[in-house]
Amino acid sequence: MTALLPEFPMPREHPLDPPPQYRALSAERPVFQVRTPRGDTAWVVTRHEDVRAVLTHRAFSSDPRTPGFPTYVTGDVPPPAGFFMQADPPDHGRLRRTVTREFLINQMEALRPVMRRILDGLVDRMSADGRRSADLVREFALPMAAMTICEILGVPFEDHELFVRLTDTVLDRTSTPEQAVQAATELMGYFDRLVTAKEQRPSEDLFGRMVARSAEGGLNHEELVGMAALLLLAGYDTMAQMIGIGTVTLFEHPDQLDELKKNAALLPGAVEELLRYLSINHAGLPRAATEDVLVGGRQIRAGDGVLVMLNAANRDEAVFENADTFDIHRENTGKHLAFGHGFHKCVGATLARVELTEVFGGLFRRLPGLRPVKTVEELPFRHDMVLYGVRELPVTW
Repeated sequence: MTALLPEFPMPREHPLDPPPQYRALSAERPVFQVRTPRGDTAWVVTRHEDVRAVLTHRAFSSDPRTPGFPTYVTGDVPPPAGFFMQADPPDHGRLRRTVTREFLINQMEALRPVMRRILDGLVDRMSADGRRSADLVREFALPMAAMTICEILGVPFEDHELFVRLTDTVLDRTSTPEQAVQAATELMGYFDRLVTAKEQRPSEDLFGRMVARSAEGGLNHEELVGMAALLLLAGYDTMAQMIGIGTVTLFEHPDQLDELKKNAALLPGAVEELLRYLSINHAGLPRAATEDVLVGGRQIRAGDGVLVMLNAANRDEAVFENADTFDIHRENTGKHLAFGHGFHKCVGATLARVELTEVFGGLFRRLPGLRPVKTVEELPFRHDMVLYGVRELPVTW
């Protein structure tokens, strides 16, 4: 029976669109089963309504140790203590509450000058000595994301090459189990040293404040280490990929890009549409059912694995008219699920919105003639990574 199931992940036909099989299969049965590369079977949930239902139902566990959890996303690396993205209540709420106060809207808005300083410095470096070309991923997207999150959290930027290399190994689905475990071990060792230094010498950055409040939240050292790793990795890789592939998308829609250059008031809506249109988590949010639940008319049994496809839900025609069309003037873009939904919704959503508006506003303000050197079909994309994106983006101006 398993051999007859469609294989997952499914191929894209266009690099900026989700696999068309999602829509074709969900038209026949809204919730369908697939076979993963590791031989697991899992239910795939693609419709906007069903995705919201799964992400708010307490019967679906985020803990990889739960029976039936789809292992192809998480591999053989157990979740570290404090990694609340992969924790269930009550631990999830206890851990998350420790950091939510750090991501309030007024605090994120206050970071705009920091982001502008970082952006201007990177553009100055790219265009120094009359240079008029660069790889926008390597010279802008990656360092912009890394420098911003390092400054916010209190992580030395000179360490970024280490955690970038180790993160890519853990999140690359082609890594062997041994490679992933070794990289995860090294990564957690780095964050253990970082947290230990904050414990010995208090600081006024986010990690320093977390350490100072650890007793209040009942956090131990291991949980602080895991939370530090989660916040840095989530704040770095997601933003780097959105900057890179977001720029590709704007290049592909030059008329709308021209509108943004002329009218900065359109930027917030454009960022929301980019988040909806791209939804860079293309591996799915993995869950495991802990009791029998009906989703989309399909009975999911306790012990079944589930993959929640945010990118497919954000192209649901029942919610977004002409869902495959990129439109910065779309009125209901705010209904997108790019940050998830429910109690696991991304804690850094406000930071992401502020950073992306600063990036796309500032980049084209500083380099109004910025344009790609290659067509979208010629670009290398991250098909084998948990987070989708573009590996390099040659540009000129």
